[in-house]
Formats: sequence, C-alpha cells, structure tokens
Amino acid sequence: MPPDNSGPTAAGMAPGTPQPRGAGDLLRALRVRNFALFWAGQLISGTGTWMQMVAMAWLVLDISESAAVLGMVTTLQFLPLLMFVLPAGVLADRVPKRTIMIAAQSLAAMQALVLGFLALAGSPQVWQLAALAFALGVSNAFNNPAQQAFVPEMVGPALAPDAVAMNSVQFNSSRMIGFALGGLAVAQLSAAAVFFMNAASFAAALGALLALRTGELRLSQGKPARHGALREGLRYVLHTPAVLFVLGALAVVGTFGYNWPVAAPLLARDALNVQSVGFGALMSAFGAGSLVAGIALVVVGGSSERRMIASGGVLALTLVLLGISRNYPVSLGLMTLAGLSGTVFTTTVNTRLQILAPDRLRGRVMSLFVLLLAGTTPFGSALLGLGAEAFGVSATIIGFGAITLAGLAVLLVFHARRGRSVPVR
Repeated sequence: MPPDNSGPTAAGMAPGTPQPRGAGDLLRALRVRNFALFWAGQLISGTGTWMQMVAMAWLVLDISESAAVLGMVTTLQFLPLLMFVLPAGVLADRVPKRTIMIAAQSLAAMQALVLGFLALAGSPQVWQLAALAFALGVSNAFNNPAQQAFVPEMVGPALAPDAVAMNSVQFNSSRMIGFALGGLAVAQLSAAAVFFMNAASFAAALGALLALRTGELRLSQGKPARHGALREGLRYVLHTPAVLFVLGALAVVGTFGYNWPVAAPLLARDALNVQSVGFGALMSAFGAGSLVAGIALVVVGGSSERRMIASGGVLALTLVLLGISRNYPVSLGLMTLAGLSGTVFTTTVNTRLQILAPDRLRGRVMSLFVLLLAGTTPFGSALLGLGAEAFGVSATIIGFGAITLAGLAVLLVFHARRGRSVPVR
C-alpha cells in the first residue's frame, strides 16, 4: 500500500496512529464507498451461505444417519483449504484480489445451483454431496485469503482495524440470520429451496465486487510475489515471534475449539432432543453472541495478547459446559457465550495479523490465518465424527474443550519461558 494512504489523521499525530473514538466514528469504515458496497454484498451472500450450511448438514445426516459420514463430508469441504490455501496466499500477493474473489465466488454460486437441482430431483447420494462439498472448499481456499487481505486495500491502514471489526459484524450478522432462516426454510420449504436461495444471494456479492472503483483501492507498491514466495512468507512468520505466537494460539483453537459445530446437529437431535428448527435456533444463538462481540469490538477497538488468550480460554470452558448440559435454554445461553468468545478470539487474531504483516506479505500471512482457522477442519471434524461415534457427541465436545484449554496453557508457558512477550496494542 502507498505510505501516504493512511487515512485522515488528527493534527500532530503520525499517519496510522489510532485516534480517539467518538460516537460518530464507530461506523467510519462504512463511509468508504468501496468497503460499504463490499460489506453489503458479503452480508447478503453470507446469509445465503450459512443457510446452505444448515441445509447441507441436516440433509447429510438425514440421508446417512451417521455422525462419521457427516464428519467425512465436512472434512472434504475443508480439505481444499489444507491443500491450496498457502499457494492461494501467494496468488493473492501476485494478482488483483478482486479478480480472485470474482472467480471463486462464481464457482461457489454454481456449486449451490447444482446442489439445488440434485436435491430437487430426489434424495442425492452421499458421494455427490461430498464431491460438491469439495468443490465449495476449492472456492473458499482461493477466496478467503484474498478477501482477508483485500480489506486494508479498500480502507487504508488507519481504518483497517475498524474494517476488520465491521467485517466481523457482517460475518456474524449473516451467520445469525442465516442459521435462523436456514432452520426455518428446511422445516417449512426444503433443502433444495435453501440451495437455490444461496445461489441467488451471490448476485449481491458479485455485483458489489464488479461495482468497486478500482482506482480508489490502496494497492501495495511492493514487488509482487515471485519464485520462492511461499518460503519467504513462512520464513517471515518463523522469525517474527509476535506473529508466531498469534498463529500458535490460532492453531490450537482452530483445530479443537472451532470444529465442534460440525457436531451441532447431533447435539441438537441426540442430547437436547430438538429438530431442525431447534437446531437453527441453537446456531442463531451462536450467531447472536458473535454479533454482540463484533459490535463490542467496533466500539472498544484495539487488540492484545491478553484478550486473545482470555477469549480462547472462555471458549474452551464453554465447550466443556455445553457438553455437560442437557437443558435446552441453558444450552442456548452457552451457545451465545461460545459465539461471543469465539468471535472475540478470531477478530483479535485477525486484527493483530493485519497490523503486524507487511503489505507485500499480507496475502501469505492471511493465508496462514485461513489455514489454521479453517484448514485444520479436516483433522478436527474427522476426529469429532469418530469421537461422537465411539464416545457420544457430548463427551467428545467436552474433550475438545479440555484439549483447547490445555493447549493454550502449554503455549502460554512456552511463550513466558522464552520471554517473547509482545506489547499490548
């Protein structure tokens, strides 16, 4: 990004210095036309995507009656992230990120259309759903690093933390609305209807991307990534303790603290004895907590190691309690707390990485963010599915929470012994 595109600054303050927030500043990132268009398009498309996730999980479980099969399909959806996300990060540092997103989201729209036609024609085969889950994973593997790294290009470094927080609000608003509508639509209409709705929702996202004023983007002036670019990005991370510690915490939470929603349909049906609408309400409670957290982070701003570790610990403890609970209202409250703490954790991680990463390496650093947050799902979801088959869904969720808590504790001990504390921002 050009060094002079740091946004408006107060007199006597260096470019990029965080400024005091007034009530009118909370939505200041949305005053940037490009970001406002992008934000609205992703809100609509994201709602359709979360609706599809509810329909897909319920459809797979309805066809297979197997937790292991549900885990396998989810694994295939996230496996491409493990396979392709690091090269996708290099690509995001080489070619325009907007171009990558247009291509990837067009593929996701076609995937939703095919799902809709298969579901409309009758009960699809599990292998068909698995293949389409893999196709969606390929789309996400290329879209997500580009999308994460694209946010600062729309608003500049001074507004990047605000834009990251607003992006979290958009993400979690769409999740809350999408889960609620998805549960209702599956119960009242059909899975096929949900898939077609998702396909239509991509018109908003693609239209917004095409309407962006490319001349207003704050593109990096550094040299584009070339041969050896992936090694360069990994070398930067390994030799930057602040970044390495953040990514280490994300690896722990991403593998064990974030993969439990794969078992949410089983938790709803087997432990809490509710059907698709009740499942949708549980996931909406999760989204509501996430939305509250996103709005709070817009108001509070900033990021710190302490906030990151504390929120990860709260999430881990909440999972333990969620596995123990057999009371539906209590579980709704715990789902809300899980959404809140999880969003504080990921948004804090995202903000810190956006701040710490150099412009020319941002695509590669954010590809590691996507890899550790979502690319670990093939391992986590497979373990979760097998664990649910062997020990029951509740015991498995308790175990995942305990492992998350222990992993964060071990990471903190090593970090403290090495004396590599990072200044609180």
